[in-house]
Amino acid sequence: MAPPGRIGQDRRMASGTQRAEELSDGIERARELARRGDLQSAIGILEALAERSADPAPAIFEIGNLTKAAGLYDQAEAAFRKVMERYPGSVEAATNLANVLSAKGQAATAIAILRNVQSVVRGNPIVDISLADALFADDRITEALAAYDALAGRYPDYAPVHANRGEALARLGRHAEAIAALDQAAALDSANPNIMRNRAFSRLAQGDLRAGFADYEARLNPILPAAPVRVNLNAPRWDGTLPLDGPLLVAAEQGLGDEIRFAAALPHLIERAGDVIVECDPRLVELFADSLPGARVLAYDRRRDGQRPVFDYAPLPDPPAAWIEAGSLPHVLALPDGEPMARRGYMATNRPRASLLRARLEADAPDRPLVGFCWGSGAAERPRQRYYPPLQDWVPLLTGLDAAFVDLQYISSEADRAAFRSLCGIEIIGTDDLDKRNDLSTAAGLAFAMDAVVGVSSSVTAMAAAVGTPTVEVTPERTWVPLVDGRDAWLGPLVAAYPDAPGDWRQAMSRALGTLRQVLDPAA
Repeated sequence: MAPPGRIGQDRRMASGTQRAEELSDGIERARELARRGDLQSAIGILEALAERSADPAPAIFEIGNLTKAAGLYDQAEAAFRKVMERYPGSVEAATNLANVLSAKGQAATAIAILRNVQSVVRGNPIVDISLADALFADDRITEALAAYDALAGRYPDYAPVHANRGEALARLGRHAEAIAALDQAAALDSANPNIMRNRAFSRLAQGDLRAGFADYEARLNPILPAAPVRVNLNAPRWDGTLPLDGPLLVAAEQGLGDEIRFAAALPHLIERAGDVIVECDPRLVELFADSLPGARVLAYDRRRDGQRPVFDYAPLPDPPAAWIEAGSLPHVLALPDGEPMARRGYMATNRPRASLLRARLEADAPDRPLVGFCWGSGAAERPRQRYYPPLQDWVPLLTGLDAAFVDLQYISSEADRAAFRSLCGIEIIGTDDLDKRNDLSTAAGLAFAMDAVVGVSSSVTAMAAAVGTPTVEVTPERTWVPLVDGRDAWLGPLVAAYPDAPGDWRQAMSRALGTLRQVLDPAA
């Protein structure tokens, strides 16, 4: 859930010998440094304030706020616990601690803390909404929604209630209601980028692409802890005006799968703008250079500051006339226009290498179609886990298709392959000798060698669709990725298989199986 906002300090915390002005100025300097992607310097300022203060709690409290926002939950937990050691009755510290524990996957403990706080302090909207958020984090979505419904009646003018209620409705697949709730939240707090971003997801899921992509621009607001910071980039952000007096830089964002997906808009941009520089993950440089003729492809210079990516453009050999984020191209270019941006994929592959890989795999499974299979990813954090079906839920699909399944996982998977063998007698063909994490040219060739690919939403399925292989992405619910005629709006070869009722893996697998049968035997 979106955090309910920074919690204020106890008045007792603000007391002490340190001048209030020095404390306020130091905290504001720390926040500004954190927004600019220099979290460590921000923490240094706060630690110095705490060291020389008779009451270090306010500075430590702010360390907790900043590290929580950056996704450094262990540090945030330690900070809030230190504050509680000094002020055991602090509602603010207890509530923030509970929020951090929810984010760490310890929602049950968070719920217990918040119920205890509620027994002492009644009618505190931040405590009440934090409890509903903890229920949400514990995947008790219906219970969380009931709590938000009650809170909306008690606090009708409190934007976070409507915002988080909208997010719960979206999780249940009730996107029209989610948009209405988020509209209410936006009317009360129009400057909150979390509200706009979540509304974007529901609008895109509903097929309202123009409004959805406009709202999606909110993901770039520097208030958000994962918003990118770009240093040594002095050119203006591109507004779509052409021609330009120099090259246009397309800036990278987010993870590898999104880089691959977002690049589907680049051929449209290159056709219109001509001189384009594309930055990307170093592992993608060779593939993008081969796939995007006319573009100059460069590896990005990126570091992480908590959740926040910090891109440095000092190494750029040719200063751009303007720049734009890759994920903003559909908004600026008014894409897609009637069909997926890359209807048949866009990524070039080493065909001889792909042919060798196919010949090797056919030797293990003669006269059977090859289906690439990806059932997990390297993203192990708890919010991602709900997108990965338990292994046994794949059994109807594996046993219902007359095909040879090939392991496309880029993480260690020998134990899981053994588990599949035990569950249903299916032998997943291993490819452990291939470096599918770092050698993406080989990974692309392997995906191209498949007759079809099926898997969870990940860079693997995005890569398969980008090279043009028919791909089925199995998800527990309708995701935000917009569809055009049932296909991914960026990558036409990709079809989503999701259930009517969120979390119904059986129906999702049944739909995936039906799509794969049609792909492998269209005449059947």
